[in-house]
Amino acid sequence: MNVAARCGKIGTKRAARSMADFTLTATEETVAPGEAYLTDTPVLHAHAGTQPDLFLRWNRLPATAAAIDVVVHLHGFSQRGGAMALAEKVARSGIELSGRSRPTLALIPRGNFIRRNWYDFPALNGGGFAALVEYGLACLRAGLALDRLIVTAHSGGVMPAVGLLDGEGPMPDELHLFDGLYGNDPALGDPYRDLAAIERWLGDRFAAEPVRPGALRVVYLDRQTGEMSRAVGEAIARHLASADPARAALLSPRYRVERSLVPHSDVAWRCGPEFLADPGADIDWSRPVPAGG
Repeated sequence: MNVAARCGKIGTKRAARSMADFTLTATEETVAPGEAYLTDTPVLHAHAGTQPDLFLRWNRLPATAAAIDVVVHLHGFSQRGGAMALAEKVARSGIELSGRSRPTLALIPRGNFIRRNWYDFPALNGGGFAALVEYGLACLRAGLALDRLIVTAHSGGVMPAVGLLDGEGPMPDELHLFDGLYGNDPALGDPYRDLAAIERWLGDRFAAEPVRPGALRVVYLDRQTGEMSRAVGEAIARHLASADPARAALLSPRYRVERSLVPHSDVAWRCGPEFLADPGADIDWSRPVPAGG
C-alpha cells in the first residue's frame, strides 16, 4: 500500500505551508527505500538560499521499527553561490544507503548562503541540530526515535560538523570528515578549540567501545586541510596507544586519518558509500568518477 506522508512543525498537527508531500511505499512488514526533496523546512527557515532546502533518503525499513539510524550530511561551498540547487550537493555527497544493513534515514540540509561561494549552518546551532533530526524522523512516522547517529561532511561543511560536538544536540556515534578540517580563523577565538572538542568526543567514544561502536574517518588533501587533519590523527594515535593491543587492533580500522588519492570535489562521493556500508573499510580508490562529475 502507499502511505502519504507530510512533514509539519514538530508538535503540531498541521503541516507547514508549502511543504512538499511525498509517498511512502509500505506493506505490513516494510517501508520500501525512497527519497524526497522538501521545501520550507521550519528548522532551516533562517538559512538564505534556494528551495527545496532538505533532502531525505531512506533504505528498507521495518514497518514496526521503533528507532532507526540517522545520517546527516553537511555540504561545502558552491561555485553557483546563492543560486545553488540542493541537488548539486546531493549528487556529490556520498550518501548512498544501499550498502547498509541497518535501517537508516539520511538528511542533507541546504546550508545558509553567506557570500561569494560560502555556506554555513547557523540554524543547526543550539537546539537546531536535534530539531532537524527529530523533524526528519517525524517525516517518516510519528514517534520514530533515533538509534545511531552518523554525521558526514565535506569541505566547508566540516567545521560546522565539528562545531556540533560542542552543541546541545545528540552526539554522533560516527564522524566522516572529507577534506574540510581547515580550522577556524584565530581572530574568531581559540584556534585549538575544535581540536579540543574532537579530543573530548574521542574520549567519550572510546569509553563506549565496543558496546556501542563508533568511528572517526578523516580523508584530506595536504594543501589546506593537512595540518589539522594530521593533528586529529595524532589525537587518535594517543587514544589507541592507551588501549591494550587487542582493543587497539579492533578500533584502528574505524578511527583513522588518511590522505586522499582523488581531487577535493570527489572525496565525499568516493569514500562516503564505503564508510556508510562499513566504517572500517579500506577505500577503493580505483572506483571511477561518475560521468559529468
